[in-house]
Order: sequence, then structure tokens, then C-alpha cells
Amino acid sequence: MASSKDSFPYTPQLRSLMQQAGIPSFAALAQQAGVSTWQIDQMRRGSVLKLRVGAIARLSHALDTSISNLIATFSGSSPVARPDLQSTSKAARSESPTTLQNTTLQNTTLQNTTLQKEYERLQRQVEQQTAEAVQSCQRAALLQLEPLLEKLPVFLNVIEQNPDFPARQLVPHLRPLERLLTDWDVTTIAPIGSEAGYDPQKHELMEASRTAVQPGDRIRVRFAGYYWGDRLLFRAKVSPVQPNDAHPS
Repeated sequence: MASSKDSFPYTPQLRSLMQQAGIPSFAALAQQAGVSTWQIDQMRRGSVLKLRVGAIARLSHALDTSISNLIATFSGSSPVARPDLQSTSKAARSESPTTLQNTTLQNTTLQNTTLQKEYERLQRQVEQQTAEAVQSCQRAALLQLEPLLEKLPVFLNVIEQNPDFPARQLVPHLRPLERLLTDWDVTTIAPIGSEAGYDPQKHELMEASRTAVQPGDRIRVRFAGYYWGDRLLFRAKVSPVQPNDAHPS
């Protein structure tokens, strides 16, 4: 059975860093760095490159040392930690100091490349999660605003068509909401009062006319519907255009 010293050959180096940082135990280090005891054991084995870059960064912060120093100290090639390099290590011991130095440099370069790729992967993951969180927040807000969004273009249209309407003075106060929707890439399906061919994918018939209209029939937009980017947020409410109600060409 392998001794603890054989299993964890880098324990003295780790204890030295812990002493300098004032950390009394491995459990305290794990708690302070927010990592598991398994990850601490990987460092003690010289297998720090098995850890994710986030864990390495937290450990370097807790131990008050640089990431590069942490990697250089705990990325050894002992048989337990790196069996794939065992034969290389034995051969290196018989080489000249210059050859050994070159081999070590190559291994360090490979390790740094691996760490850089892991960092870039985590960075992309964080950016994706951030974008998804922003979209989730925006969608929740837009759903709460649905009743107002539906009627806002109607209010603005009525107010602007009636200069003497007292509510006209409210228009400037509603413009910030319009700008917010523009910033969020929220656009109306069609202007209020406009006509188009009925499309059930983006038009919702008003209650009184559900059975009277077929796809392609002329309809008029009564209440706004919206796109959010290239996605349909909610449909525009429409009513059929009667023959004697059509706008003149």
C-alpha cells in the first residue's frame, strides 16, 4: 500500500504556502477558496491542471500567490499524478541539463496552452449565461407590461390625432418607454389602423369575428402586437375589413 507521502508528494509545498497565508488546515483552505477536498488532494498530488481554471484562480487568491506560480509548483509529473509522462520523466533524467530544461519548457508550454483553452471556454460559458439571464429578465418585464404595450400605440395615435385632447401632454412621459422598447429590440407587428392579409401566426381576431375570417382575408390592426428580435412576443389584435369599410386606394 502506498504511503501518504507517496500519494501526496506535494504536501510540503502546499503546507508552506498555507503557513505563509495563515491557513491552518486543508479543510480551512478548501472553505476559504470555495473548493472541495478532492481538489486540494489534486494539488497535493501535483495534478493542479486537472482542476478547472476557476478553482485554480480561487486557490491562488486564497494562498496569496500567482496562478503561474501555483501551476509551476503543483503540476509535477509524478507517476501517481501523470502516468502518461512517467516514461518521459525517466528518459529525461538521463539527458543533459539542457535537454531536460527544454523538455520542462515544452511541458510547461503545453500546460499553459491547456489552461488558456479552459479559460476561454469558461469565458464563453459566462458570456452565454449572462446573455440568457438578461433575456430572461427582459421577457419577464415584457410579459408584465403586456396590457400597457397592447394599448400604448392606440393611446398615442388617438392623442396625436386630437391636438385638443387633454391627455396629449402625457405623450412626452411615454416616450422613455418607447425608447426602452427600441433598446430591447422590441418592435410592433404593424401600425394601428393598418390593413394586411390575415395571418393567424401573428394576428389574433377580436372576439366578435373569430368565425368570419380566413387566412389571407383583409384585416385591420386594432391593438398592437410585438416582435422581440426575431421572435413573436404576442400577436396583434385585429378585426376584418368590411367591404364598405375599406380604405380608398
